[in-house]
Amino acid sequence: MTLSTSNSSPDPVSQESGIDFVILWVDGDAPEHRAKRQAFLSSDIGCNPGDEEQSIDNLRFIQTSELRYCLRSIKHHAPWYRKIWLVTDSQIPSFLESKKLYKDRIEIVDHKAIFSGNEKYLPTFNTRSIVSLIDKIPGLSQKFIYGNDDFMLGGNVAPDFFFKQGLPVVYGDWVSHTAEIKPTLYQQGMMNAAKMLGFPSHSFINISHGFQPMDRQIIETLRDKFPAQFTNNLAHKFRHRSQFLLESLHNHYCYRHKNVETSGTEPMVHFSFQLCREGEAEKIKFLFDLFRQNKRKMFCINEYQSLYPRLPFVKSDLEALCGPPLVSELAL
Repeated sequence: MTLSTSNSSPDPVSQESGIDFVILWVDGDAPEHRAKRQAFLSSDIGCNPGDEEQSIDNLRFIQTSELRYCLRSIKHHAPWYRKIWLVTDSQIPSFLESKKLYKDRIEIVDHKAIFSGNEKYLPTFNTRSIVSLIDKIPGLSQKFIYGNDDFMLGGNVAPDFFFKQGLPVVYGDWVSHTAEIKPTLYQQGMMNAAKMLGFPSHSFINISHGFQPMDRQIIETLRDKFPAQFTNNLAHKFRHRSQFLLESLHNHYCYRHKNVETSGTEPMVHFSFQLCREGEAEKIKFLFDLFRQNKRKMFCINEYQSLYPRLPFVKSDLEALCGPPLVSELAL
């Protein structure tokens, strides 16, 4: 079930040869979504102490302008994309005009469409659950690029930035985690993925906080190999320590079984929660300058709602970096 209108233009390239982007988004401030979320938070969801910020905190669901810049940046810097699939929970972004989405090659797909046959796990407020079925999007290209709504491109990229010789590029670095320090919920998801494929539990590819190239066939292979773990991913309404990151499992599989070497995280800039909340203006300006100098290609802004009020110049930098408004955008 898609929410876009029937006005559609022919695909510029086929489902087999084209490359789609898939972006996950919800408006967590919408009263209906907030009420639905709160109803499940009242039950025992098994969130470990200290994991709240990365799992159930309302800040995870607040929306400001990230999606606007995410979509602009894809169209501006990767105009070769076939479609952008915007995965939502019965919502349409208020800044987009649904009747014009086809002009930007955007299609909105509801959670119900990809959870067909798995409806008992809905509603979900957990990207790990949703991504575990991301390959079920009807009409999704064989090779695609997954991202969250706070991921953006800051420079022009060609398809081979994401896929080389038909294989996904793995943007990440091998790291070792010492047993003395408790891993974050995010790190735990990568460690679980590495362990599933036989890597030592303390050694894993620390993936870039940026767009992840993926292949539907590889996901299907992994689902067949690890059915219980995929089911566990679906079962949790909110992020949980027992879950794995599919994008991490995908990357570890490519490394072990497809001989894909890690490419490092140098093309990526991560505006972390701490940087958004406390980073000095000089540091933020320096990082944006890296894109103007063509030294970086993609970035993640974890908490725009903290960064922008402190440093208003960020908005003009994003306007310049991410490109002009979409055809389907409503006037500000």
